[in-house]
Amino acid sequence: MKPEICNFFSVPDLFQQDHLLCIQPHPDDLEIGAGATIAKLNRAGVKTTWLTVTDGSAGTDDPSVDPVSLARTRRKEAEKAAALIGTADLTWLDFADGGSLPYDKTRSAIAGVIRKLKPEAVLVCDPWLPYEAHTDHVRTGLAAAEAAFLSHMPYFCPENLADGLEPHKVEAVAFYYTAYPNTFIDVTNYWELKLAAIDCHATQFPPAKGKLLKDYLTAKARQQAQDHGCELVEAIKVLSTNHLHIFENAWQC
Repeated sequence: MKPEICNFFSVPDLFQQDHLLCIQPHPDDLEIGAGATIAKLNRAGVKTTWLTVTDGSAGTDDPSVDPVSLARTRRKEAEKAAALIGTADLTWLDFADGGSLPYDKTRSAIAGVIRKLKPEAVLVCDPWLPYEAHTDHVRTGLAAAEAAFLSHMPYFCPENLADGLEPHKVEAVAFYYTAYPNTFIDVTNYWELKLAAIDCHATQFPPAKGKLLKDYLTAKARQQAQDHGCELVEAIKVLSTNHLHIFENAWQC
């Protein structure tokens, strides 16, 4: 049971937003973390834009693979997957993949995109996921949360303003890959679309690995749906930007 104090700020409804900026550290995370939800949002009339932070060039176990060629292939895979999900607007920051993501530059770049596109809400991987070992995920999530929280302030990342971008206030931040979900979205009718989008990433998921991932995601979605009157859900954490600073109970809300 969540504490009464959690009712102090309401949890936003993503389906009531006009524009959702969907951010991923690598060119496959949105499909894995929230692909069915994004497909449902698209078909409900919410505009979605995908922002990919790294180029995906380190995403291989094979030392004979050329990282520049891999990055090009992964971009094509992401474009194909996004088309299936129903998102046409894709933006790329092209930071180097592999755990060396520069935090300040990433935060500034994301703030610049927020100020340019002016979304009401941001969706990103949860940087507070316990045991998350990939710093690309942690830094992307933190940078996006901070940018969403502070982009309305003119002296935050002032280099954006020098480029002619105006401050913009984000109302909601949603987190996929989260251990503390508060929003359970019935995605039963969009699940096969999500799995097909994951299949677009052939460089990352050869048949056996892809099957294992999809089986895990499906089992998790079915388990999380048990108390929500449907077959499959995607569970995410949705907060207002008011929750993102000195609000100790945010993890419980």
